[in-house]
Amino acid sequence: MITRAIVRRPGVDCVQGLTTSNLGTADYTKMLLQHANYINALRSIGLEVTILDALLGYPDAYFVEDAAVVTPNVAVITNPGAPSRQGEERALESLLASYREVARIQAPGTVEGGDVLMVGNHFFVGMSERTNEEGARKLGRILERHGHTWEPVAVGDGLHLKSSVNIVGGDTLLLTRVYAGRAEFQEYNKI
Repeated sequence: MITRAIVRRPGVDCVQGLTTSNLGTADYTKMLLQHANYINALRSIGLEVTILDALLGYPDAYFVEDAAVVTPNVAVITNPGAPSRQGEERALESLLASYREVARIQAPGTVEGGDVLMVGNHFFVGMSERTNEEGARKLGRILERHGHTWEPVAVGDGLHLKSSVNIVGGDTLLLTRVYAGRAEFQEYNKI
């Protein structure tokens, strides 16, 4: 059962972050309000929320899920595939070490948490521009040592695997139309 959440405040430089959309520059004031609402929503469902300060120089660091893959037994510190993200993962390591055993993905392997979907005891690891085969294998070995199963999934379009598929709860997934037809997800309920 999930009891904790870790969030990081967006820094003023977050408007310079990487994006795959053409929606223009983000509104920093609006982002802060939305982030505060997100924290309130997490607390309203009973989660203990740890709020980390903005990490200036890393405009995308508020996407904390990319910097670590956290399971019930181990926190895996990633090695981000985007050069602009490399380094932000180190800021989470000591915090996560206070909760769980910590393992690391080392170069040449790259993994970003947005490519890792946990469904029960099974992990889908998206092969993308951000997560390479070596990183996926290293993550898979760590997961297997802790009693989990995993499989690689080709991402194709989209930044991350979880841009197209996410868990709602239990064995129910929320997927894009393209992913709903894929063999990897046939045994799950789909929305």
